[in-house]
Amino acid sequence: MIKKPYIKEIISSIQKNILLERKTDQISLELSRNVIQAFKKGEPLFIEGLYLERGDEYATFDFTCKFEEDESLEEPYSISAYADMEDISLTITFNPNEFPKSMNDLVSEVKETIEHELEHVEQQNFEDMYVYNNIDSTDYFKYLISPVEIPAYVRGLIKRAKTKKVSLDSAMEQWADENKKMFNDFKHEWPVVKNQWMDYAGRMVKKQKIKKFY
Repeated sequence: MIKKPYIKEIISSIQKNILLERKTDQISLELSRNVIQAFKKGEPLFIEGLYLERGDEYATFDFTCKFEEDESLEEPYSISAYADMEDISLTITFNPNEFPKSMNDLVSEVKETIEHELEHVEQQNFEDMYVYNNIDSTDYFKYLISPVEIPAYVRGLIKRAKTKKVSLDSAMEQWADENKKMFNDFKHEWPVVKNQWMDYAGRMVKKQKIKKFY
């Protein structure tokens, strides 16, 4: 059971991790582990002063994750997340009756979500990754193919593919099946989204910006 909500400050080895040239695998891994540990303990998580360095630029940000029980939730859990220049915030709403049997899926999605939000932190702090945020949040299709979101979704889904040991294509199709209700016209819009995501992933592999995922 989740304990009475409060913010607990955690001093850990990841507090001052230095991330060079987007080598964020370690911080992503440790953040994911801390989230799952906090979930099992029923304690909100707060880590401050995380540090990223990229060439002559640097950024610091805080990480927060809270948990909310909801026995009426139709799915085992739902994750909402937000990131800006200085913060990453996650809220995990879950049905306690679905755990621990849904733990493996939660672990995978936590990893995917953290990768996605780390991309946004870097976009807003590092000049060579900056993307002007002009997202039309009222149109899900346009949101998914915006310059801000394409890199974040691809990065997160590559993490999903590696975690679940499936191809990136399969990871994208899994994601689509989970989120098809969000589309106005899934049959026609999803192929466009997937094509743009795969095209971006292929270009980044050629530029050696991301590891080969095939």
